[in-house]
Amino acid sequence: MDIKDFAKRFPEKMQKIREFTNGDAIKDILGVEAVNHYKQSFAEEGFTDEVLNPWKDVKRRDPESKWYGHSGQLGKFSNSRTTAKILTGETRELQNAIAFRRIANGVRIVNDKPYASVHQYGGRAKIYGKKEFQMTPRPFMGKSVVLVRNINAKIKREMIRILKTD
Repeated sequence: MDIKDFAKRFPEKMQKIREFTNGDAIKDILGVEAVNHYKQSFAEEGFTDEVLNPWKDVKRRDPESKWYGHSGQLGKFSNSRTTAKILTGETRELQNAIAFRRIANGVRIVNDKPYASVHQYGGRAKIYGKKEFQMTPRPFMGKSVVLVRNINAKIKREMIRILKTD
C-alpha cells in the first residue's frame, strides 16, 4: 500500500480504531491482561508493580513452627504443604476466583471469595473460626507499572494490526 492508498483508506482505518477503542475488544484486552498478571502473583509468591515484591513466608514451611506442613483441607500434616507455594491452598480457589467484568467505561477486576480481602490487605482472621490472629498482607492485585506497560503494548500491537490490514 502506497501513501495515496493509505490516505484514501485512512478514514476507514480511523473508524475501525474508534470501534476498537469504544468496543468490547479493548476491554477484553484490559481484563485478560489484568487477570493473567494478578494470577502470576501466586506463581511468583509476590506482587509485581515495578518489580516483584515477595510475600512474607508462611509458617507451614518453617520446620520450627507448630504449623509446619499443616493442610487446611485435611486439618493435619501434609508433606506436600511443607513446600507448597504461598496462598495456593490445595484447591487454588483464591487464584482461580480472579475474574473481570466489563463495565461502561472499562473493566472491573473482581475476586468473589469472602477471604480475598484479608489476604490482600491483612487483618484479623480466625483459625478454623476459633482462635484469632493477625493475617499478614499478601497483595495479589493492585496498580502495577508492569501491567500498564503490558496492556499498552498489546493495545499498540492491535492498533498497528488494524492499520496494516486491508
